[in-house]
Amino acid sequence: MRYITPVLSLALILSLAALGQQASPTPNPLRVIPTPQEFTPRSAPFKITSQTRIILGSGASGDDRFAAEQLNDELSTLRELQLRIVREESIRKITSGYIFVGSPRSSFAQRWLTSAGIKLGPELRAEGYILSVDAQGVVIVAESPRGRFYGVMTLLQMLEQDKRSLLLPGALIRDWPLQAIRGITDDLSRGQVSTMDNFKKIIRFLARYKLNVYSPYIEDIFVFQSHPLIGKGRGELTAAEMKELDAYAKRFHVEVIPIFETLGHWENILILPRYVQYGEFPGAHTLNISDEAVYRMLDEMIGELSAAFSSPYFNMAADESWDVGLGANKERVAASDLATVHAEHYSRVFDILKKHRKKPMMYGDVLLHNPAILDKIPKDVIIVDWHYGASDRYPSTEVFRNAGFPYVVSPAVWNFTGPFPNYLNTVANIQNLTRDGYLNGSRGILTSNWNDYGGEALRELNYYGYAWTAECAWQPLKADVSSFNTRFFWQFFGNRHAGLLGEAVYALLGNPLNQMNWHELWRHPLLPERPSTIPYVLRTSSLQSSIPLAEQLLSQLASLTTRNQEHLFYLNFIARLSHWFATKLSLSQALGRLWRDTLHSVDRDSAKQALLVCAGALATDLKKLKEEFSLLWLKTNRKANLQYLMLRYDRQSDYWEETLRELAGAQELPDPTIPSRWIYHPDGNPGKRDTTARQVRRAFFRTTFPVERPASSAKLQLIGDTYAKVWINGVEVGDVLGRRSLSLFVEHQRVKLWEVGSLLKPGANAITVEAANFDQFGSAGVNVLLEIRNGETTDTVITDPTWSVAESATDRWKSPEFDDRTWKRAVALAYPYAVIRPNLVTGRPSWIER
Repeated sequence: MRYITPVLSLALILSLAALGQQASPTPNPLRVIPTPQEFTPRSAPFKITSQTRIILGSGASGDDRFAAEQLNDELSTLRELQLRIVREESIRKITSGYIFVGSPRSSFAQRWLTSAGIKLGPELRAEGYILSVDAQGVVIVAESPRGRFYGVMTLLQMLEQDKRSLLLPGALIRDWPLQAIRGITDDLSRGQVSTMDNFKKIIRFLARYKLNVYSPYIEDIFVFQSHPLIGKGRGELTAAEMKELDAYAKRFHVEVIPIFETLGHWENILILPRYVQYGEFPGAHTLNISDEAVYRMLDEMIGELSAAFSSPYFNMAADESWDVGLGANKERVAASDLATVHAEHYSRVFDILKKHRKKPMMYGDVLLHNPAILDKIPKDVIIVDWHYGASDRYPSTEVFRNAGFPYVVSPAVWNFTGPFPNYLNTVANIQNLTRDGYLNGSRGILTSNWNDYGGEALRELNYYGYAWTAECAWQPLKADVSSFNTRFFWQFFGNRHAGLLGEAVYALLGNPLNQMNWHELWRHPLLPERPSTIPYVLRTSSLQSSIPLAEQLLSQLASLTTRNQEHLFYLNFIARLSHWFATKLSLSQALGRLWRDTLHSVDRDSAKQALLVCAGALATDLKKLKEEFSLLWLKTNRKANLQYLMLRYDRQSDYWEETLRELAGAQELPDPTIPSRWIYHPDGNPGKRDTTARQVRRAFFRTTFPVERPASSAKLQLIGDTYAKVWINGVEVGDVLGRRSLSLFVEHQRVKLWEVGSLLKPGANAITVEAANFDQFGSAGVNVLLEIRNGETTDTVITDPTWSVAESATDRWKSPEFDDRTWKRAVALAYPYAVIRPNLVTGRPSWIER
């Protein structure tokens, strides 16, 4: 008898539970998202034929005609059907076979409302609508063009195909949103920058589900005429492109509100040589807010951005400004306090925004961390209260309500930790934060998505989260995920059966046991397993048993789906990547067991050989996945920044190929980490979270070494904790100032590699390093590796406890002849993260794992 593993049982339960939801009736048989506030079913449907006319009420605007065109676009997609659009004034009598769209002041609408005994009410004024479907026709009446547009969006979702006909189920809907601001924020600065076509696709999706704000997150991804070096080669957006998107979105009743950092998260800019001077310290993520040049720069940049967007709002961000006071502003903060210093900066930015006729929005995390700020800034600033973890309660909503600030909540599509979004977290986070915000007077919701670590999580997988945002924003207290899932997947894939399969696939890929973390996926295969809340043995078992099921479901879905067929490319890629990851985990574990097993020697050689063959196949499969990922990226994104992710694939391939070569004749597993040590001043206490512990913020390191003859090649690698500059024989080689961050652009600059053969001389040579650390609990540290090649001979110089260190240095400290006998010996300490050894032959620098 064959037994199903517990993990496979769980996978089947998850997927079949999705299928089983169809057994019970749903509270919204219309399959409309978001759920209308008031819905009364009617028995008689309306049949759309080629003779059906779309009638625009008297006084109709261009917006109304545009809404009618959206209906025609949908009909064309479903049945290649285009209805004639006419104005009410051009016809004598409206009797049957019509779809009417108009304001309550139009002649037909007035008669219809009176005969039906319907009143619109004040709640429908801004965005609400009345929609009626019966056998004679369809009536959409709304005070505002946006309300009429939303009525059409509801109508699109109600369309049903019946053999050769298109039907609309009989219904009377009275509908309006309970929150005014409903939208998403979209990170463009850490990887993916959409093509214009993809931007427009996102706008159309938001509008379909009555979301009215699109908020692009901009750090350096804009062509500033006043600062042309910023964003260069990063897929930057021009003012003309943003104006085009702004105008396009406006037609769909979507407001584009830019998010531009005005304090923290400037790492992509401050790492540029021209802009280092504007940071709190070298390598800082925040601006030096005591430098007047910073405000002149912000004025220029905000001015250019403001001109590109028509919205009266401007999100100045200002989140996670944790570096303030650690460098240039240390004395200023000591003389005052962090809250005051922050508030003074915010006031300067408010003035700049006012100059450019913009109303400020800003993130609320620093305000919650320093609540005294709440009494130091104007009460008209709209706070964006972000929290991305799932929780039963979000007390910050009460804080901002009690402080008297207008605010919106900002949950997240949890897409930033791995290839497929964690939708279990996403659903609870969006629902509960929206609920608490609504109960405490929030103005609405802006759901975030982030492109951390290079934006490898493809944006096309976020649509489910956007639609769930729409559901929760419209009805904050009544959103039901079970009903929503049925409606969303049915709509998204075009029919009931495809929807069932799609929902099951999402359940499998979103299963916590099947979630992949980027840092696990790309981790060196010979490193110990990264800490995980779920045992790896369970995760591996789940992936191996349930991903084949997902692949089978996707195969069936391909023959059934009638909408969004291109989405299957993304789901299939995730399934194949999941399969690869499971194999990697299993193989890494097997290699470790086999090479450490000294008790069972029978057939070890043949077992080793079999594992090496599997490892070779794994490396080959990864190259195929690399090509597939590249194609998917380019379908919707600009090419810029893809190179960093391709390097990630290449580096992992190199790891496996190097491992195969090293293991071929090895008796033990090689250590993949760097041989050079992290060295510090002996009086420092790096990482000790104790304000009384002494830290050595700046230190000078040196060592000497002999060179017998000119080198054919000499490669020098430098890593700093956190800033370091290196010299050889008094000649400056370079520096590193990149710190740990969410930006892959910056991560690639945390390790530097140079060819330094021309700087070496016969006899005594010196490597000298000046290092600094500005973190609250950090001390200056450094890691150096020099490899000198002469034909077949290789000599290395590495940081270790033989190096000398001092807290200050005289002019000649960089010379090989300098007498450092009064200096102290450096101490070698463990670094919190594994650093993979470089391949200096191929020129690949080390990589700092997480």
